Amino acid sequence: MAFVETLLLLALLLFIIIVVGTPVAFAIGFVAVTGIYFLLPPSHFIQIGNVVYSEGTNINQLIVPLFLLMAEFLAQGGIASDLFTVLSKWLKKVKSGLGVGAVLACTIFAALCGSSPATAAAVGRISIKEMVKRNWNENFAIGLVAAGGTIGIMVPPSIPLAIFGIITETSIVKLFMAGILPGLLNSFLLIMFILLRAKLNPKLVGAGTENAGQQDESPPVDLDKFKLAELKKDLLLMSPPIALIVLILSVLYLGIATPTEMAGVGVIGALIIIAINKKFSSGVLVDVFKATARSSSMVMFLLFGGISLSYLVSYLGISQELASFMTGTIANKWLIIIMVYAIWFILGMIIDPMSMIILTIPFIFSTLVAYGFDPIWIGIVSTLCIEIAMITPPVGMNLFILTSVTGTPMKEVSKGTVPFVIVLIISLILLTIFPQIALYLPSRM
Repeated sequence: MAFVETLLLLALLLFIIIVVGTPVAFAIGFVAVTGIYFLLPPSHFIQIGNVVYSEGTNINQLIVPLFLLMAEFLAQGGIASDLFTVLSKWLKKVKSGLGVGAVLACTIFAALCGSSPATAAAVGRISIKEMVKRNWNENFAIGLVAAGGTIGIMVPPSIPLAIFGIITETSIVKLFMAGILPGLLNSFLLIMFILLRAKLNPKLVGAGTENAGQQDESPPVDLDKFKLAELKKDLLLMSPPIALIVLILSVLYLGIATPTEMAGVGVIGALIIIAINKKFSSGVLVDVFKATARSSSMVMFLLFGGISLSYLVSYLGISQELASFMTGTIANKWLIIIMVYAIWFILGMIIDPMSMIILTIPFIFSTLVAYGFDPIWIGIVSTLCIEIAMITPPVGMNLFILTSVTGTPMKEVSKGTVPFVIVLIISLILLTIFPQIALYLPSRM
């Protein structure tokens, strides 16, 4: 049981360091280095340096900054706003069409982005304003965009799935393919929930006063025209991003190129799209590079800390001992997965979701595999738990993003997301009961 004492000491040290305000990436790295210093021979410092250097200079690690660069190009280029504008126009005759359009825009943009906060911010900037202008309940509007934004880390290209694949040495291509159907499931459930709430409580979606408030100022988009000329224009606007999505997914599915190669193609495609839409400028280029550098640095430091901690845990045999102890103590694998979900939910309320996965996967991955859970399925459900954490107070990242975008107090934003947390939990239950939802596409490759 020595491993239990070691595990508790490492967990306590990490908790103390995070509580005093240390960034999670550096806290994880500090715990790893401290553990190596006290528990392993000094020669392991050289080895951990070699591991981090090797991973940091590995060409395959370019997948993260390249997909982040693609996402920034598309976000700065206003692609999300265009998607929402077109979809809302097409769904004008549908009850609560603005909300459905926002979720669909999130879904499509997610397949170009790979980032939940970027998806929520890009779609939220225009969609929430338009919904509130038409007398929608603001909390409800913010909640559906926050939840729709979470799809950004499920459908490929997904940054968390790429990180999961790197840490666990699971096929990133298969993880990407596995995220397609769960992402569409989330989108479907959110749309059904919006339609149901609109039917039960029409006041949430304006109660027939969709056009109220338009006299205050000219809206950035005209949602009241749907003519043939407009349709042709809309199709031309929608075609480039959808073509890029089809290209990326088909090439990955057929194995024609690696994820890293397709990330490079995605960057070029995103640059071409914003150039075609006449939204490219030197200012946009500078902003994109700055944002990408910030995001990539954060992710890479998290990755280095996670790799260092994984090295310590693996060398000490903690993950293997924990797996043996759990399988010998608890026979029911479903009880184990429920316990893991509970841990992820609690941690998601305390630390940022990406750190949550990087911190826990080195410890619990071996245990879940020992119970017979598929590694690809583990990646999908862990990502869905991140989605839930993204809109769970008090530190849900999408809550902060939309608070900044809308100026609405955090308390009100949190109220609006609670019903949508339940929707995502239903999706998690369905994925748990029917794992083939995630495993079907990878099995057909």
